[in-house]
Amino acid sequence: MNVKNCNIEVKGIDLKNRIVEGYFAAFGKVDADNDVFVKGAFTKSINERGPKGANRIKHLFNHWDTVGVLQELTEDNYGLRYVSKIGTHRLGEDVLKMYQDGIITEHSVGFQTIQDKSDIIDGVRYLKEVILWEGSSLDKWGANEWTPVIKSYDDWKLQAKRISDRIESLNKALTGRTNYTDETYNEIKIKLNTLQTMLKSLVEAQPINITAQNNEPKESKGSDDVRIELLLTKLKEL
Repeated sequence: MNVKNCNIEVKGIDLKNRIVEGYFAAFGKVDADNDVFVKGAFTKSINERGPKGANRIKHLFNHWDTVGVLQELTEDNYGLRYVSKIGTHRLGEDVLKMYQDGIITEHSVGFQTIQDKSDIIDGVRYLKEVILWEGSSLDKWGANEWTPVIKSYDDWKLQAKRISDRIESLNKALTGRTNYTDETYNEIKIKLNTLQTMLKSLVEAQPINITAQNNEPKESKGSDDVRIELLLTKLKEL
């Protein structure tokens, strides 16, 4: 089974009815493997195995545990859209809270390629039909996402903002809620500590010469710049 991640934001959350809506995949996006999903790639699987078919496509958490039951699964011009009812089991409760707190920010699909249902053009593989097994909600993040090449002060500032935004989401989850299961609570703490360490390293490694090489006129600091500087100052004191 192949997996492909997608960092599209969740479209909607209905806490009362435990309904989450979003996208498991996007069309027309070239990924790190030079693969692209073409609109229509999931149509046969949806018809045969989706909620209105044999109902064999699962909604999982991190490609492992069942977390909800798909109510709708369709293709639109943007991608593979889903509507799922999250379960009332312990993991379902945690996942619903993680959606609400902004911890779950990515989705993924588990699928099987069909050898003669793709075209390769200029080194890019266009997947025109796949066998879809599952769609997953992800609270994971890959190392490559957090370790880009820092070539300018703007690169450095963007990276600091991305990590600080993630830290704020996790802090909100830990301080605003006490009813996560112990396992999920501990996983969130581990993620938070890891990101704080990464941000401290980013602060310590801030190259002075990068700022000096930025010959653009100095502009007044925006709210993001001020917020990042305040957070970095606190981290330097840790």
